[in-house]
Order: sequence, then structure tokens, then C-alpha cells
Amino acid sequence: MTGIQAGTAVGLVSNPASGHNRDQFERFRRRIDASPSIHHIVTRGAEDIPAALTELRDAGIGVLAINGGDGTNAALLGEMLEGAYFETPPAVVLLPGGTANMNAGDVGMRGALSRAVNRFCDWCDGDRALSAAPRQRALLRVAIDERLHHGMFLGAGAVIHGTEYAHREIHSRGLRDDFSLALGTVRTVWGVVRGQPEFTGSQRIGLGVNGSEPRVHDTLILAISTLERLAFGMRPFWGTGPGALRVTLMEQGCTKFARTFTSIARGKPSRNAVPDQGYFSHNADNVELWMEGKVNLDGEILPVDGLLQVGTTAPLAFIQP
Repeated sequence: MTGIQAGTAVGLVSNPASGHNRDQFERFRRRIDASPSIHHIVTRGAEDIPAALTELRDAGIGVLAINGGDGTNAALLGEMLEGAYFETPPAVVLLPGGTANMNAGDVGMRGALSRAVNRFCDWCDGDRALSAAPRQRALLRVAIDERLHHGMFLGAGAVIHGTEYAHREIHSRGLRDDFSLALGTVRTVWGVVRGQPEFTGSQRIGLGVNGSEPRVHDTLILAISTLERLAFGMRPFWGTGPGALRVTLMEQGCTKFARTFTSIARGKPSRNAVPDQGYFSHNADNVELWMEGKVNLDGEILPVDGLLQVGTTAPLAFIQP
């Protein structure tokens, strides 16, 4: 069993506007503030992040916890790495404070936020033992029009259609919990299976892997991530070889979609998941996308008109108290 030394300073950054924090944050805050070993900072927007990181660096933290969603994680960790705030980056703990919590589902604390907050505070005040070794993950480093973005999941095609449907039909009704995410995902897959235009509109994307000449795909679904498992435990990557980037692309008209998608999501792609049938998966160090449209980067919708480049940051050590 491994652990973090009891004397190690712990920093926690909370975003009270994130999904699961919105209605309960003051209760969580009282629990956190009752733990004297936690240096807690509350941010109200991305503009607060540099000051928060500077304060935590000056406090000498060795563990950085984030109570927010995937977007908060991306903004905070991206700024930490690009700004080189720490000579040695701290170990990272992700609490499931957002709506989707895809990142926390892979390398963070899973389950209800209330239980995660209590468990984290107890761990900080206790012997800080860990039942598993830290998990190494890099962030996506996404360049669009010379602007740099970070995240751990990038999607296009039906991912965008599903996101827009969720905003329009689910989130607008006040549903922002895990059930709403499941509902949106199931509705999107069902729309693709039924061939409904609002979910099956394809996107022409030129995909280049590790400097190769881009191949143009009539894309139904594109997913790029540094995570091993996505929402609901999906493991849709089966590429082999080195590279921290995992890339899966399904073309418009890919055969036996329902059955093959199910096998891919379970991490056990069927014999039909091959390029000749419209299914591609790669591991890579860098990827180039040539496209006109939108991508979803950890919940943030970004427009693209031309070249999008994807690389990775240095890996971080994620721990699960």
C-alpha cells in the first residue's frame, strides 16, 4: 500500500458554479473548512486561477485537489503546466463536482460528491494511505488558430449533435445530473441507429496521425482522449502501439453500427470493427485534424475552420484517496 506523507501540504480549489456544487456548496465548504490540513481556495472564474495557483505554490503544496467539473480540471491543470508554477507538479486528486465528471471517473474519486468530499477530508486528516499506485495521465494540448486549449477528451460528429441536443432538450429543463448525461448519450446513440438527421449529420475531417498525410473521412463519430475509460465506463479505443493519444473514428455508413458500437464501448471490439467497415482506432503522439465545424473539448464547444493540432502535455500523477 502506498501513501502521501502526513506532513505534505494539501491544496483544494473549488468551483461553486460546477454541476454538483451549485445547490450544496456551502454544506461542502463547511466540511472542508473543518479540516485544518486543507488549504482551500474558492474560484469564481478562469481569471482567478493564476492567483490561486500562485497561492498554493507559495504554500508549498504536494497534493492539488480540484472540486469542479471537467472544464474546471482542464483550465486549472492546463494553466498549472503551461505556467510552470511548480518545479515538480503536485499529485492530483479530482473530486466529482461537475455534471459529467468523465475525468474523475477514470483517474479521480467516483460516486456522489458528498461522499467524495467526506472521504477526501478524512484522508487528509488521517494517515493518507492509498490503496492503489498513482495513475499517470497527460492532458490534451489542442491548438486552434494559434490559441492553446487543454482537456482530456475531444469529440466531433455525433458527439457535437448529442451535446447540442442535451443543451436544448435536457439542460434547459434544469436536469444536469448524471442521469441527464446518460439520457443524452442514449438518445444520441438511438438517433444514430434510427438514422435521424439531427444525430447522423456527418462531418468531413482530414485526419493525420504522427505526421502522416491526412486521410479524409466522412465522419460520424470522432473521439480523442488521454483517458482509458470515458463516461459510464466506456472504453472505445482499441488501437495498438505507443502514444498517449487514443483516437477512434467511425465513418458515416459504418456497417452494423448498433452491435459494433456496443462491442467497442465495452472495450471488446467485434471482428466488424475494422477500417474496411468504417471503424478506425489509433494510438498516437500527435494528431492533425483539417475540418470546418465544431469540437467538444471537455464540455466546451470550440469552432474550427481549418487546422486543429492535438498533442499532449507531460503526464501528471493522479491519486484516488
